[in-house]
Amino acid sequence: MEWLNYIQSLGIFLLLLSALPIVAHLYQKYQKKLPLATGSIKILEIKPIAYKAQLLLIEIEGKKMLIGLSDKGFSYLGEVKGDD
Repeated sequence: MEWLNYIQSLGIFLLLLSALPIVAHLYQKYQKKLPLATGSIKILEIKPIAYKAQLLLIEIEGKKMLIGLSDKGFSYLGEVKGDD
């Protein structure tokens, strides 16, 4: 009778394991996407320049700024001026 409990436990485990891909698919399908541009801060463009290094063009309250991003952190590179 004890082996029957093991088989039942194994069956429940396999049932839960088989439901995992279905749950993952539904999560991805119905997950709400957060927009990048909300409020007063907008990420306009991201350009990789090296391994673990990127340039970010962001807009904060109408001002465009260039930010450097690396594995060591963020660096303010300056404000971008020009006509659009």
